Amino acid sequence: MRTTIIIPTFWRGPAEEAPVCTLESDFTYDHATPLDSEGTLGRALSSLSILQSDEEFIVAVVAVSTRREIKQAVELKVQSIVAQYDYDFPLLMIGPDELVLWRRRLAEAGFGRFDDFFALEGYAQVRNMCLIAAILTEADAAILFDDDQIYEDPEYLKKATEFIGAKYEGSFVGGVTGYYVQRDGGIMMPSPAFDWEEKWGGRAALNQAIAAASKPPRLKPATFARGGNMAIHRTLFEKLPFDPAVPRGCASDYLINAALFGHRLFFDNELMVRHLPPPRCAPPWHQLRKDIIRFARERGKLASQRSGDGMRRVTAEDFDPYPGRFLKDDLNNIVTETSLEMATEYLAAGLEEDARESLLNMAISKAELNARGDLFGEYLQFQRKWEEFVRLLPQMHIWSPAGGSN
Repeated sequence: MRTTIIIPTFWRGPAEEAPVCTLESDFTYDHATPLDSEGTLGRALSSLSILQSDEEFIVAVVAVSTRREIKQAVELKVQSIVAQYDYDFPLLMIGPDELVLWRRRLAEAGFGRFDDFFALEGYAQVRNMCLIAAILTEADAAILFDDDQIYEDPEYLKKATEFIGAKYEGSFVGGVTGYYVQRDGGIMMPSPAFDWEEKWGGRAALNQAIAAASKPPRLKPATFARGGNMAIHRTLFEKLPFDPAVPRGCASDYLINAALFGHRLFFDNELMVRHLPPPRCAPPWHQLRKDIIRFARERGKLASQRSGDGMRRVTAEDFDPYPGRFLKDDLNNIVTETSLEMATEYLAAGLEEDARESLLNMAISKAELNARGDLFGEYLQFQRKWEEFVRLLPQMHIWSPAGGSN
């Protein structure tokens, strides 16, 4: 099976200029690397050398910046890291210069209406660029990997492609996901460090899901996904994009989208990567805000779903315990209790501005939950445009497998 490993790498301005990344960002990512550090990309690339595969695989690196004005600096930084290594596999890099060229060629070919797909502005658009890289390299399987991880299992690619594209217990396997092995060697998320995290309950719910997935059999329908440990078959990624309305957690959201279209992704409890993230640069209230928006919009998508060819009805309970916990009618109650506790803890630490931002999350929750709109219909429209884009992509002549951009 022809595979492409795609690695998005996220970068922000120098840490000495902005130690908190939300203050200087157009787009915020959990572990964006400061430009004045070496980062984790080289370590991730080096780990690919242990992978065993019966067929040659391709690697694509996608350079992503948190600010528009540092795109060129990020591209140069990533190029300098990639150039330090000798590889046993073909490697291509997708950065701002490449996207400018691709948009120009789209316009020249009369396909300018698709140029919004060639953007790196938020997690979903980055993940969609990963899928585009898989399509351009004619991959049967897109292997999603992150730059703050390393491979430790030589058999990873064989396991990742063992089931996808085939039937398992009567269901087509559109993709698989697996564990993150933490720094301590365990697979569970660490215990909450603050009372507000206890009230939120995200780690507890995720650990319940991980515990359930760890039990036999090896493969079972996934309720959550790890975006850096995920393999998607071309049957699925040529049909379904990531949803740009969802600001984070887009891997698990992809499971929801797939389920809406009658597809399943499976959790493989032998599929593991080591997760070695650097410290988060975004403050907790900001991360919580993105989760609030995410879950509110996913609830809206479920609420507005409708039947159609190949579609099926999906409920929050289909994704219990995580993210199902946050897709039900009590989401606003959870947000209110969590935000009040978070604000209290910030005030006790003398962080008044952070406390205000925490309280603002309650208003954002209500606004998102009360927003009227057909979120399912909006995704369906985006999905149809994606299918058209993928179908016409060979005619756009933006890139050739033999020689890159042409």
